[in-house]
Amino acid sequence: MVSRSQRLEFELTPACDHRCAHCYNVWADSAGRRVAPVLDTADYCALIDKALNESGATHATLTGGEPLLRSDAELIVERACGAARSVSVVTNGSHMGPARARRLAALGVKWVQLSLLSHRRERHDSLKGARSFDDTLRAALDLQDAGVAVQLCYVALLTNAGDFEGVIELAAALGVRALAYNRMSPSGGAAAHIARLLPTARQMERDLEIAERLGPALNLRVATAMPIPPCLVPLARFPSVRFGFCSVGTEKAGFVVGAQGDVRACNLSSRILGNALSENFAAIMARAETALFRRRAPAMCRGCAHEATCAGGCKEAAVAVYGDPTVPEPILRDTIEPGWRELIRDERGGRS
Repeated sequence: MVSRSQRLEFELTPACDHRCAHCYNVWADSAGRRVAPVLDTADYCALIDKALNESGATHATLTGGEPLLRSDAELIVERACGAARSVSVVTNGSHMGPARARRLAALGVKWVQLSLLSHRRERHDSLKGARSFDDTLRAALDLQDAGVAVQLCYVALLTNAGDFEGVIELAAALGVRALAYNRMSPSGGAAAHIARLLPTARQMERDLEIAERLGPALNLRVATAMPIPPCLVPLARFPSVRFGFCSVGTEKAGFVVGAQGDVRACNLSSRILGNALSENFAAIMARAETALFRRRAPAMCRGCAHEATCAGGCKEAAVAVYGDPTVPEPILRDTIEPGWRELIRDERGGRS
């Protein structure tokens, strides 16, 4: 039973002006449509105060959608910075600029995450569904000039295989010191595109070899959030990379609070656990289903030396694609079911 949370993630809005095919957010469908009302400024600020106080969380991440599309985004950032010990912002970079970067710094934002999907402008823009490569680079420089730390996020996809080395080198050239390496998260609208977008185990292993070689040399910290099962990639070979695994059901759990106050166990989950406006957050966290969900590992994972940490990879991906957390998630099927990508395409009429 979870009694407190170290961090909360607040989705300020479902709206976004980028159209990433790999978008994992559960309120985005395969066409990128995002339809949901949002709380007004006063109510959202009150929600932040209430959720942080009742959860015991000391860190708040402000995200979306694209959080900076809200005209009151800076007011909400200001409230979060006053209520939490540390605050980060996840943004697509297209709404930054020098003045806003300085404002975020003055409010106390510790770091900002920006996505960089390739070192090639055309490929990045194609994968983002928007001309945003130059915006991302300018935002990284503006934020660092203002004194805000920047983390770049690279999402490994079949369609950007081979680009990770260029991204690491570009990050170092920009002066960035933190890079998140995440494999595609096949939930939300992205579940419709797994066959053509999900990276292979060998692709991830090659990328991690690059991270191990270049990260220390370029003074760049590389970390993962989306779990990479150790049965697919020998993680012990990469001691300089910090690997993250699912924290649902543990004391390290971070919960997500949506634009209307609905609480989910993580940003890949569509299951609503309760509403932070109408319920006590501690009571929501204490519900046993989050811990039970974590323990529902696929049969092939039971007894594995890594079961306690890996927990079978991302079970939310299994739920999104197959409707069952005990089914091996898509990234595992490359090893246990050759030809599964073609099967998925056939099942979906060639649309994956």
